[in-house]
Amino acid sequence: MVHRVGDTVRRNAGPWTPAVHSLLRHLEYVGYTGAPRALGIDEKGREVLSYITGECGEYPLAPHWVTDEALTTVAQMLRMFHDAQYGFRPPPGAVWRSFGPPPPDTEVICHHDAAPHNVIWRPDGTLALIDFDLASPGARIYDVAYAAWTWTPLFSDRDSYTLGWKRPNRPRRLRMFADAYGLTPRDRHRLVRVIRKRIVDHIEGIRRMAAAGDPAFVRIVHKGHLRRPVRDLRLIDYERHILEYSLR
Repeated sequence: MVHRVGDTVRRNAGPWTPAVHSLLRHLEYVGYTGAPRALGIDEKGREVLSYITGECGEYPLAPHWVTDEALTTVAQMLRMFHDAQYGFRPPPGAVWRSFGPPPPDTEVICHHDAAPHNVIWRPDGTLALIDFDLASPGARIYDVAYAAWTWTPLFSDRDSYTLGWKRPNRPRRLRMFADAYGLTPRDRHRLVRVIRKRIVDHIEGIRRMAAAGDPAFVRIVHKGHLRRPVRDLRLIDYERHILEYSLR
């Protein structure tokens, strides 16, 4: 549960909270302003975070959320988030809430859920990330893959229209995202494959956490929310060559 108390947000804490707070404190120390500040634990055992004023992405998204400018700003925000982690060392014995073990090419702490519903559009036009509960070690491209999937978006025409994007030019917008983030040639070459793997991991991870009894993920499964990512896999398989060509 999330509660706003004055200029703070109170959320249920978990074994991963100390690790997440260490990351947020590092980001604050280096001057990265695109994330909430960690303010400790309250008398009820809830984590306390600074409240970020602005508009959160809600579906169907408003027109200003689906522009090319918004897309490139998200990619740049994600790049700044990753770059701001230079010098960060997780505390000894850090526990992260993740879908599985960290990949062998771990480079950063990934947010893992940088979709519109976890982005705040602030009054000054800048963006900020919220909800770091799923943050854990990973590869930059893995985080890029999830954000590109959910912001391009690589959804069916029907789902894109329902969620506010109308009919986006998927190949063009995927290239724009890669350009704005500054993906290396190697990562551009493998991005579509990694997006597909990220979607599969998303589906399997949610099913695994639901099977373990996590209430949030049980609700996701019971409400049928995994049907859309399955449709997205079919779309990517159908459009794979044109998407890969756009990234050359």
